[in-house]
Amino acid sequence: MAYLTELYYDSIMETIIFKAPKGTKAKLRELNGNVSALLRQEVERLLHRRSHGSAFGKAERLCGVIKGGPKNAATGKAYLKQYAQKSAD
Repeated sequence: MAYLTELYYDSIMETIIFKAPKGTKAKLRELNGNVSALLRQEVERLLHRRSHGSAFGKAERLCGVIKGGPKNAATGKAYLKQYAQKSAD
C-alpha cells in the first residue's frame, strides 16, 4: 500500500539522478539537513534565473569591460562610419 506522500510526490515530481564528487552529500547536509529540498530550491532558482530577463539584462555586467573602446558604438556615428561602409552594388 502506497503512502499518501508517495502518491503526492509521484504525481507532481520527477526523479533526477546525477553523480557528484565524493563528500558532496556531506557538505550539502551541512548547509541544510534536507538535501533534496536544498537541491530542488537551487534547481528552481537556476531555471527561474535563466528564463527571465532580456538579452541586455543578462549581458549588462559585461558593459564597459573593454577599456579604450567607444562609449556607445550603436550611436557613435563616427565610429559606425568606420565599420559600416556602404557597399557599391
